Amino acid sequence: MSRILLLESVSGVAGDMFAAAFVDAGLVTAAELAAVPARLGWPAVRVEITPVMRAQMRATHLRVVDPSATSESVAAPLDPAEQETHLVVDAPAHHQHTRHADIDRRLTKADLPEGVRARAREIFRLIAEAEAAAHGMAVGEVAFHEIGLPDSVVDVVLAAWCVEKVRAERVIATPIRPGRGFVRMQHGRHPVPPPASARLLSGLPVAPVPAGIARENIELSTPTGIAILKALAPEFRDGWPAGVVRAQGLGAGTLELGEFPNVFRVALLEETSAPAAAALPYLTDRVIEVAANIDDDTGENIAWLAERLLAQGALDVWLTPATGKKGRPLTCLQFLTAEEDFPRLADWFLRHSTTFGLRHRPWDRLKLDRRFETRPGPGGPVTHKVGLTTTGEELKSKPEFEEVRRRRENPPGGQDG
Repeated sequence: MSRILLLESVSGVAGDMFAAAFVDAGLVTAAELAAVPARLGWPAVRVEITPVMRAQMRATHLRVVDPSATSESVAAPLDPAEQETHLVVDAPAHHQHTRHADIDRRLTKADLPEGVRARAREIFRLIAEAEAAAHGMAVGEVAFHEIGLPDSVVDVVLAAWCVEKVRAERVIATPIRPGRGFVRMQHGRHPVPPPASARLLSGLPVAPVPAGIARENIELSTPTGIAILKALAPEFRDGWPAGVVRAQGLGAGTLELGEFPNVFRVALLEETSAPAAAALPYLTDRVIEVAANIDDDTGENIAWLAERLLAQGALDVWLTPATGKKGRPLTCLQFLTAEEDFPRLADWFLRHSTTFGLRHRPWDRLKLDRRFETRPGPGGPVTHKVGLTTTGEELKSKPEFEEVRRRRENPPGGQDG
């Protein structure tokens, strides 16, 4: 069974939150992440991992500590409401401007598995390209401020390490939450998302700030966090995919967001496919089943809905009587549709029926191949539908209903057939 890595931006994503979630899920150990700074040539840099509570939910917080940075290097925010979810650091002179080429050279020489090295370099390439575009310069001229510090470099490598350790066949992510308002950075006060983040978000789906977060000025996803997700080229979707959950964990951000948990979630799922079905000699496809309970419409209109759905391409429609709220009799109308037709038919159904909502779920199907043959009958030739395996074995056949009905309604010579 294939493994699916789900990356869920509950509140947002930052590099430290990303790796912390993998530790919380038990997908990597704190000890192996703690050894990463020395592999990069920074033996004094520490990776501190601690359990924390966020909105009464237990999560794991990760912090990379660089002893060479002093407390004086932390820039004070304009006011508490404009503080970012990650610290903005005006580094000491020897770290103040770190060129992308220098970081790339360090990664190239580092004692890292090749997959981790390649992934980390790709993440920094994306960040460098975004910074270059934001500031109107060549990539070779890019010099990082906050992102060039050892803690940010380690965050990226930790993320690459986590992804390579899991080696999932599919990666799925929920839309990214950039934040809103304004934040103060090295280059001044900028709207959220800041220039480099906005460039990184190009081509990616985004989501608004959750309703439970009250702060007006807040950056929920950092450039590093966005670049990590973008480098993975995940399939973006809302919600969780089908599968068996094998592990899940929460990586905590630094800020407390009141009653809303400031966390990034990772889950590892095993896809529940049926390998035996793939070996059977039948065609396979996936369809969507749509259903709605209707207790306030006439039988005539419900029948019209069924007819029109079939006329517009629904694969099947069926009606089931049932009893609903307050003992009311109702009709459950269900139809099958090809995946590509689902948006069109669901929209039509909601516009023309009395229901205020519908349910939908995917189904995997096994089905016979088919061909049509003209065969002799008592009243003349009749078309038969023939069901076959993919190897050509004929399993069943039956005459087409509409032709049989027409012959019964109009028998040869005007006689009942």
